[in-house]
Amino acid sequence: MPMNTAAPSPHARPGTTDAVDVIANNPESLQADLNRAVAQIRATAAMDGRGIRVTRRSASLFTVEAAADVPYGMTVENDSWQRPTSARPRTAGEEAAL
Repeated sequence: MPMNTAAPSPHARPGTTDAVDVIANNPESLQADLNRAVAQIRATAAMDGRGIRVTRRSASLFTVEAAADVPYGMTVENDSWQRPTSARPRTAGEEAAL
């Protein structure tokens, strides 16, 4: 089973290590991988007094970033995953209710 991976994020400021993406190919090690990413970003965040934001972008993609709008010493979680909606057809009763 593939290991989860962490890579520089396209959400980081150019030329910095402000953010890393964690790709969760292995749910068993996801938390450990996120913890490693937070530890990696913590040093960058501490340099200029930023906190850390962990954002879920999809079922398997997370971004860990140093964030100026998060107070220093805090870690917040954000879920921006746009889950697919059901494509089931409406029943006659549901259509009538519209």
